[in-house]
Amino acid sequence: MQRGRSLVAGAVLAALLSSVGLAVVTQLWTLPLHVPFQYARTQYDDQQDATLDMMLIKNIKESGWFDSNPKLNAPFVQHWAEWPMGGDLLAYTIKKALVDTTGDVPLTLNLFWLLTFPLTALVAFPALRSMRVSWSSSLVGAVLFSLTPYHFRNGAAHENLAFHVGVPVIVVLCVRVLGPEGALPSRHDLRHWRGWWRLRWLMLGAVLVGVTGIYYLAFMLSLLLVCALISAVAHRRAFPVVFAAILGGVGLAASFVANWPTLWFRAHHPANLLGVPDRQRGVSETYPLRLVELLSPVTGHRFGPFSALADLLYEPKREGMATANLGIAAAVGFVVALAVVLIRAIRAGDRRGWMLEARIGVIVAAAFLLATKGGFSRALELVGLLGVRAWNRIAIVIAFAGIVVFGRLLDRGRVALLRRHRTPARRSAFTAVLVAVIVIGVLDQASPVMMPDPPARQWRADDAFVASLERRLPESAMVFQLPVVDFPEHSATQLMAANDLIKEGYLHSKTLRWSAGGVRGRDGEWQWPAATLPMRAFLRGLLAIGFVAVTVDRLGFEDNGDATVKQLDALLGPPISSEGDRLVAWDLRPAARRLIGEMSARAERALARQYLDLPRLYLSSDAAPLTDRGDSHAVCAEARLQMVNPGTRTVAAHLLVTLDPEQTTVESAQVTVNGRTLRIADSHDGTLIPIDVPVGISDGRVTLHTPGVRCNATTPNALPSVAASLQLAAPDVG
Repeated sequence: MQRGRSLVAGAVLAALLSSVGLAVVTQLWTLPLHVPFQYARTQYDDQQDATLDMMLIKNIKESGWFDSNPKLNAPFVQHWAEWPMGGDLLAYTIKKALVDTTGDVPLTLNLFWLLTFPLTALVAFPALRSMRVSWSSSLVGAVLFSLTPYHFRNGAAHENLAFHVGVPVIVVLCVRVLGPEGALPSRHDLRHWRGWWRLRWLMLGAVLVGVTGIYYLAFMLSLLLVCALISAVAHRRAFPVVFAAILGGVGLAASFVANWPTLWFRAHHPANLLGVPDRQRGVSETYPLRLVELLSPVTGHRFGPFSALADLLYEPKREGMATANLGIAAAVGFVVALAVVLIRAIRAGDRRGWMLEARIGVIVAAAFLLATKGGFSRALELVGLLGVRAWNRIAIVIAFAGIVVFGRLLDRGRVALLRRHRTPARRSAFTAVLVAVIVIGVLDQASPVMMPDPPARQWRADDAFVASLERRLPESAMVFQLPVVDFPEHSATQLMAANDLIKEGYLHSKTLRWSAGGVRGRDGEWQWPAATLPMRAFLRGLLAIGFVAVTVDRLGFEDNGDATVKQLDALLGPPISSEGDRLVAWDLRPAARRLIGEMSARAERALARQYLDLPRLYLSSDAAPLTDRGDSHAVCAEARLQMVNPGTRTVAAHLLVTLDPEQTTVESAQVTVNGRTLRIADSHDGTLIPIDVPVGISDGRVTLHTPGVRCNATTPNALPSVAASLQLAAPDVG
């Protein structure tokens, strides 16, 4: 009972100290909490993900949960259930409680991010105590771990990743698997309920990992596998593998239950041709773990020389994007853990006093070998971990492992200081050392450039733009947003950031419906072929479908939207609202009579159906297997065309295929479609082929003869490229 009270008291105190440290380094009293801490500013910044998170929070506020939303993907409904979000179940359960209480979406985003710090400390403290770190050193370690550079680097934009409360559990489980006999229940113990009762906290921890992020579940499963195999070989017994399988199975089962809506959706709908999400082979090496990054100072360090050193150690072309910095405390623990493993491997004798540090060393070495460039994570793609691309995020596991070793080093220092003279002065001196370690450690880890900087002016400008539309348009009116972009990935275009259409419309809206937000590859695909039609025909379709307004984000166009705005001005008259030189909106209703005339309701519905059923084209190739809507693909020998006609009748169209040989000799190129095979000309104008697009999905093929080219030994940039598109006539009901 006394031990339990001590754990609770330490965990609560660690959470309080973490909150105080967070308030100081962020200067929380100066931040406007009703403005999101992060809001996309440039095309490729991470803050675009904060927009996506606020969309989900607003979905929860309006619909109870985020599986579907009738205000997005107009005239249909956004079906977010297709996107796997079960790994973040606990995070969104907390956010639901917050938004139901506050009714404020940006406030909920901010409060959750602030809560992730004390909640992390709350779990880290008992985890440290379970690995024989003293109460006072565990307090220091828990506070430092809750304020890691990784935590600030992810920020509110990736606050679900910042909610890494399950990471201490991963290290505890691996230490148990690597531990000596007695660290785990025996097979005999598991024949009785008392043996399983011993595992209750470990299994609960595995459940926690399973519902706090797919990345952390992947890290737990892979590290448990490696550690179990090492332990089985070292101890010459198979039970560590069985134990790892039990705990891994518990985590997988929790994740399966959490992801049930996604699994159900995919089981009851055809496969998405575009992939949600889409990942290609080798994606695990996109963001590898770099040793120099682990030990590097944080970006924008408070100490000038350290900041300059960080600038020199950036990964080329990813300046300021470091994710894996450990901070001084965890870096010291990381180096010591690896040193202990190496020393124990070289020196004879069994230094039992450092056994736990040696096990930690095995864990950090395994994590590094998994996540480094060309590491074992590449092999794990073959068994289903293709969706895990940022393996450098395993740095947070290494960070906690390093904190464990650092905490034990503090304990060794305390023992050395008090070994001969346990005087009050020496105890006070050690307490002062611990306080200094917390202060210096937090200042080292919390870079000023990583602190929240809410863009209040931009947030209020977007809010005013949407409010002006809602004053002029009827309730539940549908607004079409240009340019048409992908969602939820690959939507950055020109100077627009990904998800900008969401933040410029739905996030601030109370009464309108918006065209953006349809999951790629589903019922919002009609927007792509419709947007290629002449502007007058495009607007006729919007009116027939029921849209009453159209908006343009100029930053999404190559010419800053000048041509599009000019055409809309000519057809619709002056805009009804604008925001600076970026956002412009028009009311479609005054031009309705001129664009669609006195059309009957039945004819209007028929015209709308034709637009919603416009054929669409998809392209993939042997050298670039990810499917898209016909953009340029590197091709070695063959590319695949898929044309989808969701309507009820065959549609006449023209297929445009463009070939660029690049640096390769192409002896012949041909396209096969609808049973016909035609030669493709090597011309910038491409080859235009009249075709009929039948109902359903029809396949075509582009084949190239490139003698002497070895596909797997040639870089994609040197291979020929093929692009394709459908040219459609404007629908008409005749």
